Amino acid sequence: MSDAIYDERYSRPGFYWGSKPTGLARDVARIVRSLPSPPRTLIDLGSGEGRDSIYFARLGLRVLGVDISSVGVRKAERRASRLRSKPRFQVGDIRTYQLSRRWDVVFSSGVLNNLPRRMRGARFEHFKANTAPGGINAMNADVEKPYIPPQTTNPHASPFRSGELLGYYWDWEILDSGQGEFVSTASGIPHRKAMDMVIARKPPASA
Repeated sequence: MSDAIYDERYSRPGFYWGSKPTGLARDVARIVRSLPSPPRTLIDLGSGEGRDSIYFARLGLRVLGVDISSVGVRKAERRASRLRSKPRFQVGDIRTYQLSRRWDVVFSSGVLNNLPRRMRGARFEHFKANTAPGGINAMNADVEKPYIPPQTTNPHASPFRSGELLGYYWDWEILDSGQGEFVSTASGIPHRKAMDMVIARKPPASA
C-alpha cells in the first residue's frame, strides 16, 4: 500500500468516497443507541476524507481518525472545521499503527484489504486487545468470489476469504454480521464487489 495512491485520489475535487457516512457507520450508530452504556470513544482506522469520523463526532463520540494519506487527513480536518465538528485526525498506516489506549469502538470500513494475509492475525489481536471490555469492533472487507473480476483500483490490496473476517471474532459476541454484493462507483468505473462485515462486542469480563 502506498500513500501516493490515496494522496492522488484525495487531491481531486469533491470527495472520492462521497460525503455521506457508510452503511457500516449507520449500523454502528443504530447498535450503540440500543446499548445500556453507550460508548464514548471511537477510533476510525482508514478514515480517508473523514466522512465516518465526522458522522460519529456529530453523534457525540470522541473520535480519532487515522489514515495513511496526509492529503486525506488535511481534507478531513478542513471539512470537520466547516461543519463545526470536532474529531481529531492523524496520519498512520493500518499495517503498523499502534493503538495506545483502549477504545470503546474500533471501526474500519473499506481499508482492511490493505493488510497482507501474513499479518492479519497479529493485527486483529492488537485491535481486540486495545478495545475496552464491553467495547465494539466494527469492520468490513472485500471478499474474493470466482464470478467477480478482481478489482484493480489498488494493486496492493488482498481480498479476504468468505468468513475470514468473522473468524477473527470467534471469542466475541457477534452483534451483526453478513455478506453483501453491490456495484461500487467510487473509482469512477462501476465494478462489482462482495463484502463481509462484522460488528462484535468484547466480553465485559475480558482483561
